[in-house]
Amino acid sequence: MSLVNDNTLFLLEEIVKKNFAAKYKGSVLGILWSVLKPLLIMILLTIIFSNLFGGSIDNYPVYFLSGKCIFDFFTAATNVSMMSLKGNINILKRTAAPKFVFTLGGVISEFINFIITLIILIGVMIVTKAPFHLFTSIIAIFPIISLIMMIIGTGLILAVLCVYFSDIQHLWGVITLMLMYASAIFYPMNIIPEPFHSYMILNPVFWVIDQFRLLVLWGTIPSRMNMINLVLLSAIILVLGVIVFKRYEKKLTLKF
Repeated sequence: MSLVNDNTLFLLEEIVKKNFAAKYKGSVLGILWSVLKPLLIMILLTIIFSNLFGGSIDNYPVYFLSGKCIFDFFTAATNVSMMSLKGNINILKRTAAPKFVFTLGGVISEFINFIITLIILIGVMIVTKAPFHLFTSIIAIFPIISLIMMIIGTGLILAVLCVYFSDIQHLWGVITLMLMYASAIFYPMNIIPEPFHSYMILNPVFWVIDQFRLLVLWGTIPSRMNMINLVLLSAIILVLGVIVFKRYEKKLTLKF
């Protein structure tokens, strides 16, 4: 049993290395793009939107980057997960390894990039002299854990759907675009008319971004009910993803 576990862990490690290397394959700057890309986008959008929203948002660069790094992690990890089975058909045909390892490996590789963007966020906070709230920042691990559960559950479902329906790649691109504009990444919530606030709540990524900002940027602990609701929702998505994946795991081989 331990041998199987060791083999699975080894395969997981190799998948993470492969995905991480493939992300920057052929690039001159390589992993530096993980630093430059969010910084360049932050600078560009700060120039564009700081005049519009700067008066209503304290430290706009930190506000924007905190939402951007979370949403980019969600988008990149779900996209990699979606192609985790279909993109490794040749390997899956030749091995009896658990298929979920390929999906999980994609999530872990993008989590490494997410850690890099969090380091960038800390650097921007230092440069812009943003206050650091150590205690509440530690609590921010809970919305991040919720986000990871949400990503894994969603990724498992997308991986199965992508094997059966190639169009899911295009549909998911549209969905993530809608989620981005509904996540208040670069604008303040107070510009949204009150009747539409309820629609924002339907976006679980917004829950993560909102709670993360409250804890890290403003040193405020979200309501206990909101934090519990986020954890419960993420757990439901994770369980649903596992159920769907387990149900179709053996049938997937027939589709390859």
